[in-house]
Amino acid sequence: MRDCCARYVTTANDRGLMELSKKDRDNNVNRYVERFREHGYAPETLGWNKGRQPVRFDILTEFGELAGKRILDIGCGFGDLNKTLRAKFGDDYTYIGVELVEELVDEARKRYPQSNVRFVHGEFLDDAIQVEADVAMASGVFNYRFDDTDNYAFIEATMQKAFALSKDGLAFDFLSDRVEYELPHTFHSNPGRILDMAAVHSRNMVLRNDYIPFEFALYLYKDDAFVPEKAVFEKYDRDNSHG
Repeated sequence: MRDCCARYVTTANDRGLMELSKKDRDNNVNRYVERFREHGYAPETLGWNKGRQPVRFDILTEFGELAGKRILDIGCGFGDLNKTLRAKFGDDYTYIGVELVEELVDEARKRYPQSNVRFVHGEFLDDAIQVEADVAMASGVFNYRFDDTDNYAFIEATMQKAFALSKDGLAFDFLSDRVEYELPHTFHSNPGRILDMAAVHSRNMVLRNDYIPFEFALYLYKDDAFVPEKAVFEKYDRDNSHG
């Protein structure tokens, strides 16, 4: 792993950390509050209306062995990643969800009161949010086009902080710009640019575009040590050793 020094080109606070503009922050909160008032606990509140969120959660949780791990869910919404985690690992995990919209946090706490689950109300990039975990995940967080904030700077800042707080790495998903059209309010990331951001932190990564045609997921692993004489990652060499 190499030292990282992300370049932020948007609003910065007095500590030099990137943050959303007030307009974009307020727009983000108001959008979900209005949807929640209309739809309540429903995928439509989060902008999911095609029934594909379970697919995304399934892909993100294929990052690696998550049994017994601490999972940080950035922009967790209702905390429904827990459905997938519970189906795969029972109660053998610890979940920390961070969410900016207080109404969603309140609903999430009602839905998931288990002792291995907790929720934090706040913006992940705020300096006050310091939640250590084994794996950081984010689904749908990067899909909305901001008015005043540079979307790529937001992704870069989130990636840098999530990678720093995680022991094993991160799993994020994105809308792809390899599409025939884009809606005015959605942000579609360029896979190559996302890989360039990831390479600042580690050589060991996977980009998956094999589950939904116009979306992709990134796994970025903290451990990128390799065996020099084989030029193979040590983890791969251990996992595939036959003696």
